[in-house]
Amino acid sequence: MDEAWAGVDAGKEFHWAHLLDDSGTELLSRRVENDEADILRLIEEALSLAEEVLWAVDQPGGGAALLLALLWVGDQKILYFPGLSVDRARQRPIAGSPKPMPEMPASSPTPVSDEIGPRRACAG
Repeated sequence: MDEAWAGVDAGKEFHWAHLLDDSGTELLSRRVENDEADILRLIEEALSLAEEVLWAVDQPGGGAALLLALLWVGDQKILYFPGLSVDRARQRPIAGSPKPMPEMPASSPTPVSDEIGPRRACAG
């Protein structure tokens, strides 16, 4: 597979990563400890599933600092996707339905990865 989109819900102690292919199929969804070894494993896993991954992270620093640094050193493409955008994406109706998306855990990065796919062309 050529491309995938990773949404990461960053936290202080751990992150949650969700990887989608270009058709929206889930390739990976897992907890990632906020330590170098586990973050590097995540990057390696994602790159074993796709040649190019566009990463979206919901924090520009803080608990995400190590994750962002390792992605940057690994020459990965990274987008900042604010938490407010994630909350609004959760409230958006599903296509063809007047109802918003079903209740999701607050830590779910699914809307992040769902939202960055259509924005791929903007990342350049």
